[in-house]
Amino acid sequence: MSPDRAALEERLPLPLLFFWRIFYWSYERTTIPYDLMVIAILAFVWLTPPDWLGDPTARGLGLLGYLLGR
Repeated sequence: MSPDRAALEERLPLPLLFFWRIFYWSYERTTIPYDLMVIAILAFVWLTPPDWLGDPTARGLGLLGYLLGR
């Protein structure tokens, strides 16, 4: 990390720092925040119904519909 970026991160309040690190993906691997971001991305990919995204080649509720029995 560059010195300018490190200095900026030190001045940011905690809520902004959280979003800054997520946006720039600056958490190290094998840390809890990194693992939580990966889980959130995978959950979005697997659980978002294709109908919600307007996918013309897919229909139905996807994995979420299958899990809920619809």
